[in-house]
Amino acid sequence: MSQEMPQEPSASQVIAPNTRMITAEDFTASNRTSIWWLSGAGFLINVRGTLIMIDPVIMMKDGSPSVNELGHRMLVPLPIVAADVPHLDAVLYSHMDNDHLAPDTAAALIRTGGMYGGPAIVVRELARLGVPADQARAFRIGETFRVGNAEIALTRADHAWQISDPEKLGPPYGPEDCCGFLISSPDGVIWYTGDSRLLPEHLEMSGVDLLLLDVSNDPYHFGIENAVKLANHLGDADLIAHHYGTYDAPESLPFNGDPAKLSCGITRSERRFHILAPGERYDLKTTK
Repeated sequence: MSQEMPQEPSASQVIAPNTRMITAEDFTASNRTSIWWLSGAGFLINVRGTLIMIDPVIMMKDGSPSVNELGHRMLVPLPIVAADVPHLDAVLYSHMDNDHLAPDTAAALIRTGGMYGGPAIVVRELARLGVPADQARAFRIGETFRVGNAEIALTRADHAWQISDPEKLGPPYGPEDCCGFLISSPDGVIWYTGDSRLLPEHLEMSGVDLLLLDVSNDPYHFGIENAVKLANHLGDADLIAHHYGTYDAPESLPFNGDPAKLSCGITRSERRFHILAPGERYDLKTTK
């Protein structure tokens, strides 16, 4: 699927590398665990044939080749759209913000047959969007469940951004409303932290082979200093940057990270820190 992109962003922004398209072959069984960045904060993970999407936002606005379902112009094309996803075993959501739980994408992926999972507040929203009750499961922080070849645990996140103005923005997210996902595969351990400020327990984590690293400098995300701190705490983990380079929204701090601002502080960044294009495959390797 080709999409016409805007010729220039409305202001100077870091733009992700040129998109590579995800194909039907990427959804087939293999003898490895592979990861694709979907752009934004979303990922596709194929664990030896077990197919998982995390926080996918992969639909365009009806009739528009360049504006996605959230109303943002895209700086890069999507690597796949929901209609082209053949099958999923799970669709996982870390929290309810629409740049993670996009309503049209969530509804469109029901036909893939995947189990929808996330915190209870997320599952209530999924029900409102039409996800059948028998296709969704709510999990608590620290709970572990299995999907095919993957064992998945919810990790704690702190993303109570509404606290800046609760009267206008609504009640802040509570401690069970946002999460990360720790995914154990036969080929190693992947950690998607979700949107979060740095917590003490994040710095107690170990045994991670691949950290999906949020590079946004928003105060309700890690920010540059703490993202570097977490990356260096997990000094043996490879790193994939996300939460940047996707939306033409220069006024929105969460969308405007810059991986280059982290590289100089990350130990062995030239070997560990991967700046993938949307749709570029990364194969999990436990031998560094």
